[in-house]
Amino acid sequence: MQKAPVRPVVEGGVLTAVAILFALISTYVPVIGAFVNLIWPVPIILLGVRHGYKWSILAVVASGIIIGLLMHPLTAVSVVVGFGLIGIALGYALRQGFPPGKTLLLGSAASLVSKAAVIAISAAVMGFNPLNLQTEAMVKGLEQAMEFYRGMGMKAEDLAQMEASMRPMMDLMKIILPAGFALAAVVDTFLNYQVAKAVLARLGQRIEPFPPFRHWVVPRITLYAMAVALVAIYWGKTREIELLYNSGMNLQVISTMVLFVQGLAVFYFLADKYNLSRLVRGIILFLIFSNGIFMQALIIGGAFDLIFDYRQLRAPRLE
Repeated sequence: MQKAPVRPVVEGGVLTAVAILFALISTYVPVIGAFVNLIWPVPIILLGVRHGYKWSILAVVASGIIIGLLMHPLTAVSVVVGFGLIGIALGYALRQGFPPGKTLLLGSAASLVSKAAVIAISAAVMGFNPLNLQTEAMVKGLEQAMEFYRGMGMKAEDLAQMEASMRPMMDLMKIILPAGFALAAVVDTFLNYQVAKAVLARLGQRIEPFPPFRHWVVPRITLYAMAVALVAIYWGKTREIELLYNSGMNLQVISTMVLFVQGLAVFYFLADKYNLSRLVRGIILFLIFSNGIFMQALIIGGAFDLIFDYRQLRAPRLE
C-alpha cells in the first residue's frame, strides 16, 4: 500500500486543528470571535493552495465532524457549510493561478451558495425561515426606539412622525436583504483573500495581489445591470408585480455599490494625479460618506469613467 505523503498529512492535521480552534473562538470569545468567524476559511485556503482542493475538502469534512461533536451540529452547519465552500473555492483558484478578479468572483459565488445553503438547512431543521429573524429584529428595534423616546417625554405627535418616516426605510431594508447577502459575500471573500495572501507571503509563497485601488475597473456589465434594474423597478411598480419590483430594487442596490467602488477608485486616481494632501483627502472622503449629494456625485463619476474610460484603463483589472 502506498503511504500518503507525510507533509500534506501533517499540514492538513495542523490546519484542521486551527480551523476547529477558530470555530471555538468564534463561538465563545466575544468581539474577537466575530472577526475570527469571518476568517474561518483561511486554514482551508492555505491547505488548498499548498496541497490541492482534495485536502481542503478532507479538512472541511473532518473539522465539521469534530466541531459537531465538541459543540452542536447546527454550529458545525453554520461554520462549515457557511464558510467551508469559500475556503475550497479560494484555495483552488489561488493554486490554479487565477487572476484576482476571477478568484474574487469564484469565491463570492461560493460564499453566496454557502449562505443560501445555511438558510435552507436551518429552515428545514428549525421549521422557519431564518431571514424572518432579521426582519423581526428590525421591527423590534424600531419599537424599542419608540419606547425609549416615549420614556424620554417626546410628544405623541413627534413620535408618530418619526415612526412614519422610519417605516418606509424598514420596509426597504426587508426588500433589499438579498442584496445585502450578496454584498456580504464579496466582502468576506475579499477579506479571506487578503488574509490568506499575507499568510502565504510569510510562508514564502507569493500570490498575485489586486492592482492598486486607484486602478480598479469594475465590469462594464454593471451599467447594463443598472439599466435593467431601473426598468424592472418601473414595470414592477406600475404593473404591481411585487417579485419584479423587489428583484429590481436588489439589482439596483448591488449595481449602485459597484459603481460607488468605481467612483471611489476614480477619486483616489485623481487624488494621486493632483497630489492632494492627506488632510484634503480626508475631508473629501468625510463629505462623500456623510453627504448623500457627494455620494451620488461619486456614483455618477464611476458610471462616467466606466462609459468613457477617463483613466484609460480599458483592459479590465478585476475580470
